[in-house]
Amino acid sequence: MKRNRIRLGGTRTGMRGVGLIDALIAIAILSFGLIGMTRMQGRMVSASTDAQLRTVAMQKADELLNTVLVDNANAGCYTLPSPGTCASSVASGRAAAWATDLATAMWVPVTSTVTLDTATGRMAVEIGWTSREGADARLLRVVTDVR
Repeated sequence: MKRNRIRLGGTRTGMRGVGLIDALIAIAILSFGLIGMTRMQGRMVSASTDAQLRTVAMQKADELLNTVLVDNANAGCYTLPSPGTCASSVASGRAAAWATDLATAMWVPVTSTVTLDTATGRMAVEIGWTSREGADARLLRVVTDVR
């Protein structure tokens, strides 16, 4: 009795190069995944840097406003970029030192404006900066009553 044998798999000549194509497809998929991960990591670093700059700006604004609250008799001395009516050279020196310290702490180009509305006793601190990438300009504005 004659048996029919079923051959599993193809011939060797028909399977040539299939392993290479599989490897190329796997490398392409891996490459796209790695590019995506790299872009995501870059965005996370940028967001982290922006959050750190925002925190430093908030701390410095709070520092100046607390200094003015302690020395509210000389509140006009703390306005920037130029001091208002001021009788205390010590207070003007503190304001200038604060502006220098702010520029050092922020490590990016920064602008600062401090205004005092003498009628209402409200002091506004505005700190502006741009990120290292030069993307959007950021502005932090803090207002408090210093009477």
